[in-house]
Amino acid sequence: MSEDSATRDEREVTIQLLDPAMFRPVKSWKFSGQETITIGRSEDQDVELVDAYVSRNHANLHFKDDRWLLISLGRNGVLVGNQMVTDYAVGDDVRFRLGTQGPWLRFSTAAEREEALSTVLIDTLPAPEFRVDERRVQNEVGEIASGEYFQELQQRAKRMRRQRDEA
Repeated sequence: MSEDSATRDEREVTIQLLDPAMFRPVKSWKFSGQETITIGRSEDQDVELVDAYVSRNHANLHFKDDRWLLISLGRNGVLVGNQMVTDYAVGDDVRFRLGTQGPWLRFSTAAEREEALSTVLIDTLPAPEFRVDERRVQNEVGEIASGEYFQELQQRAKRMRRQRDEA
């Protein structure tokens, strides 16, 4: 790939709004040839997000010196990898959050998307994991079994079985 096409691919980007639970895209914005992409709550932003945690002009992405730079402008900041950043050199694919409670976004370049299309894509997002606290279950069952109401129900069941057997 020539240097010009590499730069062009890097300037063709996609920003995706991600579902906060599974991090799957729910909305996408594509940009080509822009040097600045604005992100915020205001209608004049390139990526407009209506969210209480998003500032009117929350962040900008600037393409300079053949790379993208994410710049935090909002009151609630920008997090990359759970770290608050003021500016961050963005690679081909990065996930970031607007504020500690705001929406998650993913930034990717055309070069990264082409690479993803050239192979099998397997969703490696972790499935929700459910665990049973056996100790807590045993404690709660013990409390129920020793309770007055449960003991009364057991006595009633015995009487009903006796009556059935006698009939």
